[in-house]
Amino acid sequence: MDIESLAEFCSLVETHSFQETAARMNISQSALTKHIHKMEEELNITLFDRSQRSIRINEYSQRFYPHAKQILQIYSEATAFLHELNDQERISVTVAYNPIVGQYGLVDTLLGFSAKHPEYNLKPIESYHSLDLLKEKRCDFAFVGEGESEGSDFSRMIYKTDHLAVVVPENHPLASQDTVTLDALRQEHFILHSSHTDLPHDETKKFLSLCESQQFVPDVVGESQFSSTMLRYVRMGRGIAVLNRMHIPHDVSNVRILDIYPKVRSYIYLLYRRRIASHCAADFLHYIIDQCSAEG
Repeated sequence: MDIESLAEFCSLVETHSFQETAARMNISQSALTKHIHKMEEELNITLFDRSQRSIRINEYSQRFYPHAKQILQIYSEATAFLHELNDQERISVTVAYNPIVGQYGLVDTLLGFSAKHPEYNLKPIESYHSLDLLKEKRCDFAFVGEGESEGSDFSRMIYKTDHLAVVVPENHPLASQDTVTLDALRQEHFILHSSHTDLPHDETKKFLSLCESQQFVPDVVGESQFSSTMLRYVRMGRGIAVLNRMHIPHDVSNVRILDIYPKVRSYIYLLYRRRIASHCAADFLHYIIDQCSAEG
């Protein structure tokens, strides 16, 4: 028994007329008659007492009618809910990002998209597992560092380009310079960026790789997950910090920032599935592309 036949039965109870019900349901009278006969066969009862000119509701149809109406109401509410949910998904986009990426102006970018497209629902998620969220289809886009993007099957684009720098106290002998070579840092004590996982932080990994290429073993005197803590160590004279340039606040005081020469670049990537699921997601991707083009 299907929903359409159930609706036809209810209409027939309400109109007492095959002709009127057929017109209301936009089917032929012969098709309506076949549907009612099939329903009666499935239920193994007679729902209507028929004469040549009219039908009469019997006890079975009278008692079955309110339950049938309730089923139709539940079905209508359920399908309406699904349609509403589908509409919400079409106008929603979920963006996951590693907390470190938040230091690359991403929050302003997300707010800018929302301001330009108030018709969409943007849901940001800050997580150390943003790539996993993308794999599990719990987000539409993921902003990640280089290490997370390696070997990924997702489409990707460069969101930001950065490079390594060192932070020294303002009274440091090198403080008057804008750039510094690794060779000039051989006698220094280093504070490096630690990771929340067992794998090295991307910045630290690149710095240690650079040191290894120049047969230099750095004297690491401290590590921290937080840039603010690293900078505090620098101001206290504990050592010099190695950070990506954009990780360093613009208003930090009592220190100097020197770019490492030659530049050691790193990248923040935007990852997304190859098939864009909605107009909202497509507009978000185009917005990011436009932002990156404007900056480049």
